[in-house]
Amino acid sequence: SPRPQNTGDLDAWEGPGDNDIRHRFVGSVIANVPLGRHAIARDWLVAGILTAHTGRPFTVTQGSLEGAGWLPNRVAETEGDKTVDNWFNVSDFQVVPAGTFGNAGRNILRGPGWMTVDLSLQRRIEMTNRLAATLRYDVFNLTNRTNFGNPNVDITAGNRATITSLAGDPRSMQF
Repeated sequence: SPRPQNTGDLDAWEGPGDNDIRHRFVGSVIANVPLGRHAIARDWLVAGILTAHTGRPFTVTQGSLEGAGWLPNRVAETEGDKTVDNWFNVSDFQVVPAGTFGNAGRNILRGPGWMTVDLSLQRRIEMTNRLAATLRYDVFNLTNRTNFGNPNVDITAGNRATITSLAGDPRSMQF
């Protein structure tokens, strides 16, 4: 988030922190998988993690000057389309003239939520009484869900209210 537009009125800059996540869920499971008695089939382990949280807050601006984010006026509070092409309703905000402080607050809107499922398949191989090895196959973002970043917040820019960044990686695997 940019710095306050009016350092003489820091109360107007109060709002949720940039990393404020209202709801977060993390669940994990680890299970031994009995695939049989054969040497290749035994000693398998499956582990998974589901992580989900609500979106992060963001501040709508009308450009910036020397690191300070100039706020527009908020003239309405309608719901945006919540799509990558139009996350929030730009017409809810009105550009104010230069030298005027807008009334839109800090971090008043929220971006898209985030969710991922990670999975691990492992097999422990005993070599001696004191030596073992683990074969492991990991998949991160198993469902290959696209987790979007926050939208572009400058209402004077051509790409305003659009999402052009990702908040997470696509599916990746390692052995």
